[in-house]
Amino acid sequence: MVQDISVKGLLKKCPECGGNIVETSFELICKDCGLVHENHFKESSYIFNKYHIKGNLSKQYVSLGERTDFIGGLGTFIDYENTKYLKDKSGKLLSPNEQKLYGRLKKNYAQFLRIKDHETEYRVFNILNKISTFLNLNRNIRKNAAYVYKKILRKEGKVINNISLIAFCIFYAARKEFHNAPITINEISKAFQNFGHRVNPRLILRDGIRYKKHLGRSSTPHKSEDYIIRLLNEVINHKDLENRLIKKGVNWTKQEYHNELSKKCRYVLKELTAWHRGGRNPFILTGAIIYLANKLIAQEYNQKSVLTQSLISEATQIAEYSIRDHYVNLLKPLFISK
Repeated sequence: MVQDISVKGLLKKCPECGGNIVETSFELICKDCGLVHENHFKESSYIFNKYHIKGNLSKQYVSLGERTDFIGGLGTFIDYENTKYLKDKSGKLLSPNEQKLYGRLKKNYAQFLRIKDHETEYRVFNILNKISTFLNLNRNIRKNAAYVYKKILRKEGKVINNISLIAFCIFYAARKEFHNAPITINEISKAFQNFGHRVNPRLILRDGIRYKKHLGRSSTPHKSEDYIIRLLNEVINHKDLENRLIKKGVNWTKQEYHNELSKKCRYVLKELTAWHRGGRNPFILTGAIIYLANKLIAQEYNQKSVLTQSLISEATQIAEYSIRDHYVNLLKPLFISK
């Protein structure tokens, strides 16, 4: 981006209200009435000084420094990563011979310079990016996982297994991110196994116990409320649900049934106290609550139950016997046998 220090453009007056025109987000707008006057396009390099001054010392170019989740630094890139046609500092294309020279340098040395002395971290962060994409994690979780990984590495110096450590960092960062679809250790380990890495829940827990002392804060345990939206969506989007609604004679669309199921689940969660929940796994308990909500809806509207334990198990990847155990021993005595 080109930044002109001149403030002449900031002193223009709005013809509508007479207010000052300022530049924000590539637009020239009036700061009083908000009228957009025109778009303001800039060149694709960043310059500190006035770009009309000639001479090699009149411009200063900068590039991205080292990012948390990527091994790179100032001066290690020639243009953008996928750029095929290179330009000089004035934006003019280089001659064919220079294109060939710098293209060869870019291809042969850019990768080496970027990861020199950081080969392990580069490999780990590549894995982090793949897992983040596979699990559809947001950018904050990815960056926080990279930050936690670097922090532990700085404190420890040498770790047992870098792959299992980044798996724990993903889990820790996901727990710190308050959103409606937290992920479990089992899901993280399965994602790593899909990419050929021998990571299991035991290794993730081992690293958590060993390295959590460097993180300084205790994480807040998740509740069933955190999982309810995600698991409900998985159940509603199951391929057999629509046929089940027709088979059981329920005259609701999938969306209407989703709304009823969601309201009933919220009611059950509100009634369940912390004492009732005890030390139960909130993820498994959520699956059992969905099954209970289905039973309560059928009872209230004098309908047949639509969901089965097998269908919920298949949709949520929760073991069928776990759903049955939570339902029979905890939920049924509280809500059905009243």
